[in-house]
Amino acid sequence: MIKVLRGFRYTVPVEDIPENGLHLVFEDISGVLADAEECRIQDTAKGEVFLHRVDGDVHVNGNVAAVIAIRCDRCLEEYNQEIDTSFFYTLVPSQSVEGKKEIALEKEDMEVSFYNGAEIQIGEIFREQILLQIPMRHVCREDCKGICSGCGADLNIEKCRCRSEILDNPFSVLKELGQAAK
Repeated sequence: MIKVLRGFRYTVPVEDIPENGLHLVFEDISGVLADAEECRIQDTAKGEVFLHRVDGDVHVNGNVAAVIAIRCDRCLEEYNQEIDTSFFYTLVPSQSVEGKKEIALEKEDMEVSFYNGAEIQIGEIFREQILLQIPMRHVCREDCKGICSGCGADLNIEKCRCRSEILDNPFSVLKELGQAAK
């Protein structure tokens, strides 16, 4: 069964997932980052998930694609970052682990997450996947020169406006002599 939906706050009751699975296509999830401070979605974002129940757990296989606007850490200009990623989760009911002792996680446990109650928050899964794709250092381009810490000039556009002060030292006389000889 395929459902095409608009919006991102869609929740899926686990009991509504048929035995053969549920395929959901979200044409517009642009509100998924509405409260994010560091970035916002440009135009629209799209997501797709396939949900399949297996012995109380829910397997989620999906994809999210978006273009986000983010500020460069060097020059503070806004630039667009394209995101297109696939993901897989095994969602386990949170009550199935309550009261159990702590154990060390294995590599395969990193794809396991939990859901509370009887519903799965698809919008939160999309939000998490988009935020995970944002680089730690936001750089508009590798050769970005940034902003001068002295005068605040954007060094990609203009030269530094800082005055080079001549210090009172023994070598400053030599510099003046060199300029006078020209």
